[in-house]
Amino acid sequence: MKAKANKLNKPEDGNFGKTWNYICDQHEISECFKQGFFDTIGGNLMAGDQIRMIRMQGEKRVLGVCDGIVIQVESTKLGWVVNFHPLQSTVLDFKDVPTSDQPAAEPEEAGPEFIKGTGKVEWNINKKHYSVFDDGREVCIVYKKSEAHAISRGDKPIPVLA
Repeated sequence: MKAKANKLNKPEDGNFGKTWNYICDQHEISECFKQGFFDTIGGNLMAGDQIRMIRMQGEKRVLGVCDGIVIQVESTKLGWVVNFHPLQSTVLDFKDVPTSDQPAAEPEEAGPEFIKGTGKVEWNINKKHYSVFDDGREVCIVYKKSEAHAISRGDKPIPVLA
């Protein structure tokens, strides 16, 4: 694979030490470090130029970045020879960074709460309802005896009071 001139652009104009951006949308950034990758565009480069390789997904998402420097550019009978070296040992990877278009993980709603079979049911004769107790504290009030016993055994969840 060889570099393509239409993927290379420079944000500022100058003679020495230009900073170029190279968009790696067809390959991984590590491909740029192979011998001879930038030889095809050697006429645009000079020693001391920096190239920032940017791995893109579409036009709105950066997946990785790595900077490199042109050590030497030599013109031979067979074309340009560009000696290119990375400025950092690893590629900065942004594949796992969440973006605004990805929905944030919603907290899961807690499931219904059950008594672990150790509940106690008492009839309140004055208020005419059944009180269900768990570990000595009242957890709910129901009006049907069968429902109160099912809750105390753990067969039914504790009703949520609005």
